[in-house]
Amino acid sequence: MSEFNPAELKYYALIFGVILLILIAYRQAVKKVQRNQETRHKEKPGYKAAAPIQVEKPRMTEEQFKHTWRSLSYLLLLAGIGNLYMAYSALDKALAMPSVWVLWVDVLCSVAAAIFAVLTFKFKTKTWIFAYFIATMIPMFIFMSIKGQEFKISAMIHLFPLVLLYFVLKPVWNNLETS
Repeated sequence: MSEFNPAELKYYALIFGVILLILIAYRQAVKKVQRNQETRHKEKPGYKAAAPIQVEKPRMTEEQFKHTWRSLSYLLLLAGIGNLYMAYSALDKALAMPSVWVLWVDVLCSVAAAIFAVLTFKFKTKTWIFAYFIATMIPMFIFMSIKGQEFKISAMIHLFPLVLLYFVLKPVWNNLETS
């Protein structure tokens, strides 16, 4: 294995921090909009202070779903390409050190995740999404359970495709097929 380079950790931490800040800012913006909508309803004359009613978000029309999927699904393919790059990196390390079985597991799971990303892109079903999620999580759990800074960094790198998956699925989750 290569030596641990503290300079690389700065870049990984920076990328992780930027993505985390984007997610936090998004959640804060959503909460602010919800609060503004609640205060607008309270300011209306004749409004009773009753418990807020949970309104189920209406499903998208087929046209809206197709447009949103066409716009966002390329991020899913980008996550698949990221999985192929992780497979290539793990294969390069595994060939250098064939005795480290964890790297072979990473190669297999990363290739499987890339295939599942393409199948999700093509078929738009939740089954392939769950398969993608499991294939991405297996090496992450293994890396987190092994001692060594390089394995921990590899586990963090496996989080980035899941962030892309979240951005793709958040708006269209209710319209995806279940089987």
